[in-house]
Amino acid sequence: MGCGSSKDSTPVAEKSNGARNDNPPIEPINVPDIDPRYPPAEPPPNTKDDIYRHSDYTVIDTRVKQQSRTYRTNTYDILIKSICANCTTELQKLRAIMVWLFLQDIHGSFYSGVTDPYTPRGYMKLIKARNGSYAAFLAQLCRAAGIPCNVIRGLGKGDRYEVGQQDLSHLESSWNAVYVADGWRLIHPLWAIYKEKQVDENKQSPPAGTKRPDIDEFFYLIDPNRLICFCKPHLDPWQLLKVKWEHRKFVKSPKFTQHYFTSGLMLPKKYNAIIYSDNGICVIDFDHQEYADPSLDATLTFNQDMSSDVMPQGTDLKDFIARVNTNSRKSVIFRFPVRGRYEADLFGGVSSGNPKIVEFRIECDDVGRDPQPFPMHPPGGFGLQPVASQFGISDPVPDSGIILVKPAQVKHFSFTCTQRLEAQATLFHNRVSSESLEDFLSTKCTADEVHVTVAIPDEELLEFALQIAVRPDGATRDFTVVANYLLVDENWKKKTAVVTPRPRISKNDEERIRKTLIAATQKNDIEKLENAMLDFERKGLPDNGDLTRARHKLYQLHLQRLRKATLERKLEELDYAIESAKKSPVALDLIDTKEMNEAIMTRQQLRRLRLYMHKVLALNKATISEIHSYQRPRPLVHTVMKATFRILGEPRSKLQDWSYIQSSMRTLGRNSMISRMRRTDIVHLKKGQMKDAENYLSQTNKHLVRMCSAGAGTFYVWSNNMVSEFYGDKNLDPLDIWNSNNKWAKTKPSPRRQRIESRASEQLQDDPALRETDEFSGDSEDDWNSNRTPTSKHGNPREEEDEDRLRKKLETIEEAKPLKTKKNGQPKNQDYNHEYDQEGAKQNKKKKTESTDELGQKSKQKDPFETKRNRRPSDDWDPSNKRTPQREYSQDKKPRREQFENKENQSLARNNSKTSAGKESLKTNKENSPARKVKKYESLLENDDRRYSEQIDNKPKPGRR
Repeated sequence: MGCGSSKDSTPVAEKSNGARNDNPPIEPINVPDIDPRYPPAEPPPNTKDDIYRHSDYTVIDTRVKQQSRTYRTNTYDILIKSICANCTTELQKLRAIMVWLFLQDIHGSFYSGVTDPYTPRGYMKLIKARNGSYAAFLAQLCRAAGIPCNVIRGLGKGDRYEVGQQDLSHLESSWNAVYVADGWRLIHPLWAIYKEKQVDENKQSPPAGTKRPDIDEFFYLIDPNRLICFCKPHLDPWQLLKVKWEHRKFVKSPKFTQHYFTSGLMLPKKYNAIIYSDNGICVIDFDHQEYADPSLDATLTFNQDMSSDVMPQGTDLKDFIARVNTNSRKSVIFRFPVRGRYEADLFGGVSSGNPKIVEFRIECDDVGRDPQPFPMHPPGGFGLQPVASQFGISDPVPDSGIILVKPAQVKHFSFTCTQRLEAQATLFHNRVSSESLEDFLSTKCTADEVHVTVAIPDEELLEFALQIAVRPDGATRDFTVVANYLLVDENWKKKTAVVTPRPRISKNDEERIRKTLIAATQKNDIEKLENAMLDFERKGLPDNGDLTRARHKLYQLHLQRLRKATLERKLEELDYAIESAKKSPVALDLIDTKEMNEAIMTRQQLRRLRLYMHKVLALNKATISEIHSYQRPRPLVHTVMKATFRILGEPRSKLQDWSYIQSSMRTLGRNSMISRMRRTDIVHLKKGQMKDAENYLSQTNKHLVRMCSAGAGTFYVWSNNMVSEFYGDKNLDPLDIWNSNNKWAKTKPSPRRQRIESRASEQLQDDPALRETDEFSGDSEDDWNSNRTPTSKHGNPREEEDEDRLRKKLETIEEAKPLKTKKNGQPKNQDYNHEYDQEGAKQNKKKKTESTDELGQKSKQKDPFETKRNRRPSDDWDPSNKRTPQREYSQDKKPRREQFENKENQSLARNNSKTSAGKESLKTNKENSPARKVKKYESLLENDDRRYSEQIDNKPKPGRR
């Protein structure tokens, strides 16, 4: 590092007692900016808040402050060893170095006799002589401590920068990139130490500035996305951003301060440093969190030297600024009295003091005709005031503090409150007194709401300020302002926004309009009454009680229409009644009424009932004819149709006879089955018939019914939804995307449909959450076995009850009629096995293994069709398990599948066909092919249904001995 004279070994405190000069001069040195051995420039993996908290380093700060005068500065190694004593991490070492650098009075010390620039005191002498920089000094200190540190040079928007300035070539600055916490971090040591944001002048370091009382933590380990608003490096990689800023973007960006990033306010769109007014008006918006309430203020300055017009004397530009508040946005509106250049400074934030956060330059090239100051300047701006919460006021309607209006329009304002209040409203105008505008205001207070109605006066200057104040009902204290609104012309941003005076209304016309309103009030025609009220308000006639009576009459008429439509339960009329009420002049009074709520609930229920009929109406006549053409229907089909007709009001005793259901389904015209289902309404159903329908539906589920008949499955869904709607448990079956058309139940599925269902089945098997929905459930018996889920009381039956019921039916069938035997005495349906014990399952598994070993294959080879999803229930059945297994098949019986021969079995059969064992295997494979098993399985189902019908009828089937 090199050594200086003997005087360099003395502490800094002793230097002030020596010669008070800086002789002899010292030669400057070149400190490399970038060390190529360091990691490349990449964005940091996390933010400053993730790695640094100031409170964690207070001990280090205190130690360095107490011992800084004892540190010897003759070499970098000795100094760093003293500064970083007891520091274990690089962040701690960096903090200790930064605190020591902040404590040095570089510009106020004298360096007499210091001649070595490669020592800490030697480089401090260079900084005082403006031949060194704080960034280079920090880089040398960090490198001596073993911390990678580079010097970054670029442009800096310091104090000499003027907002909107385009030439930034003379605004040079330097800062550091330090590699700590697994990433490059940025520090601007000069701006963190001094209050002024100084930049280099003529390629020389800036002179001494005003030192801060403590380190500015904002510029210490600052995040790259924040420093880019102040400094842009010449080398783009050292922006440390994923998306780099172009030079043009940096020049156009506004002049931010560090307080902007902690203010809680954010510019919602990319504002440029220079904003051009729109016909003499400029609006700047800030977003903030909904439940935060940061303050916002602004000042406007006119630059006479850069403007062509002259500002009139006595003009206060504060009167041309308006602040508007909403729940999540704050805005500042500037109106300019003359053309020229303005500078707007915005202040605010969540902290006290209202610091400056951003600056703009506004160019006004044109102004509106006769620009006037705003009619009022409330301290809290326009909108709901913070003091409103003390009265329990919330939910203002409208939410914005600025309201666009037009002449003779009626505007409504409402608030929700927790106590009964007394309200007072006042209108302000630049040319009309507030007393003369009292007739245009009306207030109404209820136990939980405050309503204010304003009839907009037809003035030449259409701009008003509305002030709303309240106090507790019955109190004698002064009113407290809780809200302010700015009412401006809807064309206020246009140069022609001035409204021409309305023509005078003759006494005859005024009398005619008033008589029309009175006549409409005495009748019950809502449309005529609303038209008369609109004409009355448009002309701006005084109320005299006529308009108030008309509003009350209109309110009662809308309530009557809503009650009538709710009782008649016609969806079209109910829609019309609700929508007309929402668009009426008394809509605010109707919103939360009992009649409106009941009408909306009834409309939602009628829409659900219409949705339930969607799939029923989609059934074609052939499907319905197929159902009622059954002479002996399957039991599940009969059960579903009994539930359907019981909901339609048919007596329970007659529904046990299938011929009665057949005749009912053949009925045409108004009494047809579909017409009756379309007219069925929940309010007309009785509890007894819905209880019977629920009992019928509890004997089966949607999947079993669809296996028997797709049409019956549609009726099952409708009946189940009606039962759920009646009990209000909302256990509704959604529209099944795989069975939206019943033609699949009659024709063979296309290859495309097979692929879709196959993918849906795979997705169902992989995602357990989807198995609980009805839309992805399969229609086959195997899918039903693997996808059943228990449901509530009024939906599909639980799986335990389902399985137990099916098992009992099968046992009843077997006990009712023995199987026929062949001549050799063997049972005819030997392959159809009803074993339910664990021993039988083990035997079947053993036979399967032995058959595989005979083919010369590896023992316990997996069946290509035997997957986890469609294993036979008997293979994994355990008596301790609550799940009751379904039908068990013999070893050569596999679940039903849509595909046929597996390629692996075919290849195996061809290779072994020449051997005796291969011929035996080929014969076995043909007998056990899926196509043959499907036919056997369907024949078994037909035999079950036939035997079940014979057992129920207690007589043999005709033609069978």
